[in-house]
Amino acid sequence: MEEELDVREALATGEKLDEVIVRASYDKEILDQVIRYLDDDLWTVQKNALIVIMNVIEEYEELIDPLLRKLLVMIRKSEAIPLTLEIAKAIGVLSRIKPELVRGTVPVILANYRIGDPKIRINMAYVLEEIMRNNPRLLGNIAREIASMLTSPDETDRLAALNFISALAENQTRYATPFLPRLLSLLYDRNEIVRISAVETLTELALKSPKFRKIIKVKFQELNDRSELVMEKVREGLMKITLAESEEERKEGS
Repeated sequence: MEEELDVREALATGEKLDEVIVRASYDKEILDQVIRYLDDDLWTVQKNALIVIMNVIEEYEELIDPLLRKLLVMIRKSEAIPLTLEIAKAIGVLSRIKPELVRGTVPVILANYRIGDPKIRINMAYVLEEIMRNNPRLLGNIAREIASMLTSPDETDRLAALNFISALAENQTRYATPFLPRLLSLLYDRNEIVRISAVETLTELALKSPKFRKIIKVKFQELNDRSELVMEKVREGLMKITLAESEEERKEGS
């Protein structure tokens, strides 16, 4: 006989979380308890409940639709970044395993991103990033919107666009190809944080795509930014690129 499991205690502390996952995978009563804790007052309980659910969700396909609807409500209300990230990650996973369901919610997600208050916009940006990582085709003509954001006078738009491009490139670097000229120009943006973010994004692209690497490396070597923080990121980027090249040469020679 299995010992009694205090589900909420496990979710609150994070201890015995693996046991909750295992039990929820075959015990519907345990899973039902976990689902109810998505409405708990403590965000850590909500976050860990969602982790459990996402570990077993493919075994309970009938729960995916109601879970997605629940997550879209939760993401609007979430004020704790770790919970927000977990919700966004879950929606990203669902976009891969049940794309037809998530496709129907994309207009709502985009509308909330475009016209929501600042908190909701930030939360929806996390969701969009995760969909881009998992199934960017669901977002249709999002590339046009990202291109517009890259030239926005608002630096928060430019920063969000850089995050979106990084997420797209994690799926496939070809999604980032149209943005490369504008990304390179952002190395000279008036905003220091945007320049730092541009260096980070370009470094990621260079590591993933040898065809981008040469031009990015040359641009980094030419850069002489007045900000030491920017130049530190450039040096880090060049070091990572050099290490990646050395590793590829080693593999080719072996």
